[in-house]
Amino acid sequence: MEYSIKKDNCPVCETVLEAASEQPVDLDFSLPDYCPDIERILKCRMCPSVTSKSITGDRLDVDGVTVIRLYYLDSKKQAVRLCEHTSPFSCSFTLKNPRPDLTACVKLRTDYLNCRAVSPRRLDIHGAFSVLASVYSKTNREYCSEIEGEDIQQRTHSELVSVLSGIGQQQFSVSEVLDIGQGKSSPESILRSELAFHLGDSRAIDDKLMLKGEAVLRVLYVTDIETGAQDYMSFNIPVSQVIDVQGISDNTINDISVDVLNFDVTLKSEFDESSTLITLDARLLATVFAFTEQDAGIVDDAYSTNFELELAYRPVPVTRLITVFDMNSSVKDEINTGDGGITKVIDLWCDSISSIASSENGKLNIRGKLNCCVLALDGSGIPFCSEKAIDFSLSPDCPEISGAVNAKPDISVPSLSFRITGDNSIELKADIRVRAAVYETRTCRAVVSAEGLEDRRREKDFTAALTLYYADAGESLWNIARLYCTSVEAVKLENNMTDDVIQARGMVLIPM
Repeated sequence: MEYSIKKDNCPVCETVLEAASEQPVDLDFSLPDYCPDIERILKCRMCPSVTSKSITGDRLDVDGVTVIRLYYLDSKKQAVRLCEHTSPFSCSFTLKNPRPDLTACVKLRTDYLNCRAVSPRRLDIHGAFSVLASVYSKTNREYCSEIEGEDIQQRTHSELVSVLSGIGQQQFSVSEVLDIGQGKSSPESILRSELAFHLGDSRAIDDKLMLKGEAVLRVLYVTDIETGAQDYMSFNIPVSQVIDVQGISDNTINDISVDVLNFDVTLKSEFDESSTLITLDARLLATVFAFTEQDAGIVDDAYSTNFELELAYRPVPVTRLITVFDMNSSVKDEINTGDGGITKVIDLWCDSISSIASSENGKLNIRGKLNCCVLALDGSGIPFCSEKAIDFSLSPDCPEISGAVNAKPDISVPSLSFRITGDNSIELKADIRVRAAVYETRTCRAVVSAEGLEDRRREKDFTAALTLYYADAGESLWNIARLYCTSVEAVKLENNMTDDVIQARGMVLIPM
C-alpha cells in the first residue's frame, strides 16, 4: 500500500546560472597625433565596464566597453602622459532552464594585461578580462512534512531555512557638478579617476527599501601640461535612493549590494580655462535579496508498526542567510622602488582586489590580495610607477558555520596612506572595508515516498504488556522503538524519559 505524503513549499533563491566568459584584448594601434612620442611606459591599465545587460528567452546578453589607459613619459621625462583607447565588447550566456522573473548580476574581472611599445608611436597590447555572470530565480522547494497513516511512526527534524520574500534590482544615476575649491589650480586634464560606493544605513518598509550611502570620487589631474604639475582631490557625495523590492518589509533580513556600472568625469575647464569645476555622471545598480526565517520540519525517516516499509529518499539542500556583516580592517606592507630612489609620492591607488571566503573549524575566513600602485618621483625628479600585491586575511565575527559556506565579499579600500621609510622604500597602509552576506547550505535526507509491503507483516508479541530491554549509553530511542514496533513517545512515557538518546546503561521498559 502506498502512503500519502504531505508536502510543504518553501520559496528559496535558486542559482540558475553561475558562469564566466573570457574576453580577449588584442590591440595594435598607433598614438593619436596630439600625443607625444613614448619614451618609457609607466603603467598600462585595462578598465572594462558594463553598459547594458538583458535576459531574452534563454539568453543573457551583456554589452560593455573596455578602456585601455596608457601612462607614459615623453622625451622630456617630466610630465606623465595619458593615452586612451576604447573598444566595445559583448557576450552571451545560455540559460538551460529559462523562466520569467530572472535576476542577473554581472561582475568584471581583469585577468592579465601585457603592453609593449613596438616603436615610439606604436603599441602592442595583449590581455584578457572575464565577465562573471550569476542568474537567480525565486523557486518553490518541496519537502516531506508528514506521512499520513495511523500505523506510521516518523522522525522529523527541524531546519531553519531562509525563505525568499523578494528580489529587487534597480539602476539609478548620480550626477554632480563638483568644485575643486579655492586655492587650487584649474585642471587642464584628468590623469586618473576612480569611483566607489560605500553603503550606509538602509531601512525597509512595505515593498520598498530606502538605502543611504556615499559615492567617493578620487581624481588625479594635471594643472600644467607643459611641466606635468599635478594635484589630487577627493569628493564624498551623499546618496539616498528608494529601491522597489516586492516582499521586503521591516521584518526581512536583507542582502544588499550596490555596484558602480560605469562613470564619466569631465572638466568644465574645457569651456572655461579658469574653471575649477568637474562633472560626474555615474550609473549604479542596486541588487536586493529579502529573506525571512522559517522553521521547516523535514521527515527524514519512518517505519510502520504493521508492515515492513520501503522508503525512498532524496537529498534536500537547506540554505540559510546566517549573517550580514560590515567590518573595517587594515594591512601594511613595504614596496621597494629600486635603485633610483624616491623623493615624492604623486598618487596611490588600488588597481584590483581579489578575495575568497571559506570556513575552517566553523569559522569564516576571508583571504585575498590588493594590487597597490604608487606613482612617484625618483631621486632625479623623474616619474615612475611601482606596484605590489599585498596579501590580507580576515576572520570576521560570524556565527558558527556547520555546512558549506557561500559568501561573496564586497571589499573596498577607503584610503591608502604611505610613509617613505628609506631612499628606495615606502611603507603602505591600506584601510579595508569588507561587507558580505554569509550563506550556509546543509544537505538533509528527506523521505519522498513510503510503501507498506503488505505481504511482509511485522510480528508483534501480544503475550506480554511489557518487554525488558537492556540498553547501552548513547543508543537511540528511535531505533529501539522501531525494533519493537512501538513509538518513541510510548517508550518515553513508560520510562519517564525526556531525551531521545539513552544517557546511561540500564534497563528500559518497552510497552507492547
